[in-house]
Amino acid sequence: MTETPAQFRFSMSENSAKRDPFRWTILGLICVSHVIAAAAQYGINTLAPFYKDDLGLSRAQVGLFFSAFYLAMTGASFGTGWLADRFGVRKTTMLGHLTLAIFITAAALSGSFESAAVSFFLAGFGYSFLNPASTIGVMTWFHRDERATAMGIKQTGVPGGGVLAAVLAPSLVLVIGWRGSLAALGIINFAFGFVFALLWREPASPLSDTAVEKSGDDAARPLDIWALLPISCATGIYLIGQIVLITYVPLYLKDVMGYSSHWASQALALTQAGAMVGRVGWGVASDRVFGGRRKIVLIVIGLLSVLLIAALSLMDRHSSYFLLLPILFLSGVSLVGYQGVSYALIGEISGKARTGAGLGMMITVNAAATTLGTPIFGYIVDRTGSYPLAWQILAGAITVGIIGVAFLLKEPPRAANRTV
Repeated sequence: MTETPAQFRFSMSENSAKRDPFRWTILGLICVSHVIAAAAQYGINTLAPFYKDDLGLSRAQVGLFFSAFYLAMTGASFGTGWLADRFGVRKTTMLGHLTLAIFITAAALSGSFESAAVSFFLAGFGYSFLNPASTIGVMTWFHRDERATAMGIKQTGVPGGGVLAAVLAPSLVLVIGWRGSLAALGIINFAFGFVFALLWREPASPLSDTAVEKSGDDAARPLDIWALLPISCATGIYLIGQIVLITYVPLYLKDVMGYSSHWASQALALTQAGAMVGRVGWGVASDRVFGGRRKIVLIVIGLLSVLLIAALSLMDRHSSYFLLLPILFLSGVSLVGYQGVSYALIGEISGKARTGAGLGMMITVNAAATTLGTPIFGYIVDRTGSYPLAWQILAGAITVGIIGVAFLLKEPPRAANRTV
């Protein structure tokens, strides 16, 4: 079936809409796509305790691997978002999985820091296709009153992939080594790219409450960069906290808490499980409890994140295991669980015809922030020998992000959202 490009305008009449139940099957397919891709992405940090010593890397170099992944997204996300708007979900998702697969496998075969960093960079380019494409898919199939919930469910695939990587990858290391484990994650992505292309379909017709106008006002309207900039910058700081958490928690648990490499990597699954709860829960809260408002939810998430990161900075080798576990889980709920809400807000600010480009801009800004912030955290630990200091600086940075959301972000009026 030929895909419908994402340049269209929707006029809502939700009360009379007859909704296609197949949208939940499509959402499931999108979630699996995220699980498969994110498992390869999070294999980078989950396997860090294994390859760090094997390749003779510093903590800052480990952080640079994930930064290399995001650096590719910095340069590519706006362009890949535009491509997703133009060519549709099927083609861009398939291309993303295949590219990610090839270069994750190449990283597994690398013998040096330099070659691995280049491979992870190119894998990040492949991943940059997936978020814009999947977000367009949700915007195409779901009405506004379900959108943050659907986005949250979609985004559970990312921590779901983290759980898969945290459970599967260290276990595979025991059998085929860290190189074989990382390569297996790439091979799975390669196969799934073709599976997705086979199973995906567009709605049989536009949503019953929509009117498609390729040349309409929304399609012709330029992207409002200034409206997107505050949410892009603020979530960029949030994302620094997220990537630092999932990159350095395994090393923190090994170096400070005295965990083995295997159990330090396995413990990350708890954070990812919390993220799955958060991405659905915050979306439901935004849609149902807060009446479609996104800004207040992002502020609450930020405040909770600051408290949890500050608590993590107080942990040491003698801290209770039963105190550490809830902190890791709730950190996942908050700091790794916010993105469904932010993605829904980006779609509403951009308009459906510009969702891919709008999300691409946000990811570009986010990736630029993460490219700088993640290795800086590792550098602070390397220079000072203090994880607590680095965690506290991170908590301060997230506070700056909260202030940005509170005072600079202008959320679209809810009445206006009904027309986009």
